[in-house]
Amino acid sequence: MMTPRERLLATLNFQRPDRIALLGGWVIDDGHQQAIACCTEEAYWENPARWAIEAHRALGCDSMIAIITPPSPGDYRQGLTKAEFEGYKDKYPTLEHVVAYVRSQPSPEVAAKNFDADAWRDKLVSGIVNAQRWLGDMVYLPTLWEEVHPRFEWYPEFGYEHYLVLLHRYPELANRFFESLAAVSRKKSEIVVEVYHALDLVPMTLIGTDICGGGGPVVSPKLLRECYFPHVRSSLAPLRDAGIKTVWHSDGDFRPLVDDILACGVSGFQGFQEEFGVDIADLARHRTADGERLVLWAGPSVSAVLAFGTPDEVCRDVRRIIETLADECALFILPANNFLPGSPVENVLTMYRCAATARPRATTEDGGYRS
Repeated sequence: MMTPRERLLATLNFQRPDRIALLGGWVIDDGHQQAIACCTEEAYWENPARWAIEAHRALGCDSMIAIITPPSPGDYRQGLTKAEFEGYKDKYPTLEHVVAYVRSQPSPEVAAKNFDADAWRDKLVSGIVNAQRWLGDMVYLPTLWEEVHPRFEWYPEFGYEHYLVLLHRYPELANRFFESLAAVSRKKSEIVVEVYHALDLVPMTLIGTDICGGGGPVVSPKLLRECYFPHVRSSLAPLRDAGIKTVWHSDGDFRPLVDDILACGVSGFQGFQEEFGVDIADLARHRTADGERLVLWAGPSVSAVLAFGTPDEVCRDVRRIIETLADECALFILPANNFLPGSPVENVLTMYRCAATARPRATTEDGGYRS
């Protein structure tokens, strides 16, 4: 039997592992964690992180991409209130305030010079080492949202309307803004390469940002190609050159952006919302900028199948995903997003159990799985 690390590496190298690799970290509701880890509420709140890990260990996960616990019972959204979400209105009440802030940002050269690389490296190493120590034989895969590429999600700071109008009305200013952010992101990518090599980590990380909704990209692909994606490509270049696989989180209908994201040097995707038209079979036919098959993290919908389906329906959907993708890509199983509170615990257990017991098809020599 392979170790979790061996299973992850075999999958990344497009070799057939002894079973599908299972990723965890998105069972974040305290009730789910308690039920799966078989601990009391009292014991849980003495050390939530311990029980979050034990829940994923009980699910048979090979790896965790994050260790997430709520700050208080039932606080799935971790304290985010409507007032906090709308806090931008006090700091940036008009578009002009947002424009002024963006204009005030340093040039790429100054931003890179002012970046405290040593402090960021120390924090990264400390987080990885501590997490891996807590996980034991499960592998920690750091999630680097908007760290190694320019941040796109400025909605919470500026508000959706102000930010989107900024991008459309001031594209040259937006381009300089993302260029400044990219100067720091590229430095972070270079540090990540150093740290991954020094700690001998599995060369894969989850990145990405929410650019799309159910109706497609929130701004035109043309605008993104002009002022955003070139800076993503520059930022990710050190990771691509080092062979570290980057998996792009992709909510909504991201079909119009698939080729653009891959052209940035990304290795694959996670978070497919098939209810918006995403076809996973078609997606798997794409190739990276280097001509390789994709790395895909796939699982049933958390807002449909896992929330409202029966265990049999969950298992059928897991089988469908595996039978569709296992021969076509480096497939890892992870739910499409966080399990929603109120979702049946049995569905969580079934998803992982069904994936873990899938077996290679007898008719394929080097890939393919069936349940």
